[in-house]
Amino acid sequence: MTDWLHDSVAAMASPGPWRSFRHVFIVSFIDDGKYYLLSALVLWLLLHVVLKKRLAHRAIGGWPTRADVGREIMYSISTLCVITALNAGILALVVGGVFEVYAEPLKHGLAWLLLSLPLMIVWHDVYFYWTHRLLHTRWLFTRVHGVHHRSRNPSPWAAFSFHPVEALINSMVVPIALVAVPLNEYVIAAFAIHQIVRNAHGHAAVESLPRGFARHWLGGRFVTTTHHHLHHETGRGNYGLWFTWMDRLFGTERADYFERWDKATAPRPSP
Repeated sequence: MTDWLHDSVAAMASPGPWRSFRHVFIVSFIDDGKYYLLSALVLWLLLHVVLKKRLAHRAIGGWPTRADVGREIMYSISTLCVITALNAGILALVVGGVFEVYAEPLKHGLAWLLLSLPLMIVWHDVYFYWTHRLLHTRWLFTRVHGVHHRSRNPSPWAAFSFHPVEALINSMVVPIALVAVPLNEYVIAAFAIHQIVRNAHGHAAVESLPRGFARHWLGGRFVTTTHHHLHHETGRGNYGLWFTWMDRLFGTERADYFERWDKATAPRPSP
């Protein structure tokens, strides 16, 4: 991921703003797209095609239809366009010295290098929780967030299936962080890969985690596929992205979560 960053910074520094933007957009689209394509495609093929019959007892609700998957892919392409256009803007600000994205890992010390990724993930979770609740207000839900909720039984392709306005809101996590702190380019790359893979897994419609995970003292702190699937089914509660603590702190975790978890992770019926 960092190779395109170096090339794109060089392109941004060259004359011709439209040429620079076009270069960054195309290269970033391909780079982000390949990680998203790989994550969503592997999970979809594995859980919804190859192992579909074997994992039928672990389907949380229903399976997505072909129309659902097709719509999710089309909106995902739209979201990738929004993300990569924003990446071009971020790189312009990096070249202009407004944001600092640095290559030398120890430039700001080992402690910051090690802490910055987990802090980015926590910041993302908090940001998402409150923007997600905002998107569930009537006006924004009807006009924006409802696109994502058309998938009552989502597939991994729903991870990026957003209205362009929501895609922009969700993509502001890194630029807002860069207003406050410098970030290493490898930390940004790891953050992007983490959110792509976990987001695709969270929309898988099949619970793949072990039966005891959600009630474990540590596992219970993390959002599972079941946790997020219930949000898609009902449009209420379970607003968290990576962790369950915000939902539990503000009383928005669904009361039926553990009941549905037990159902989704029950042993496979005997033939």
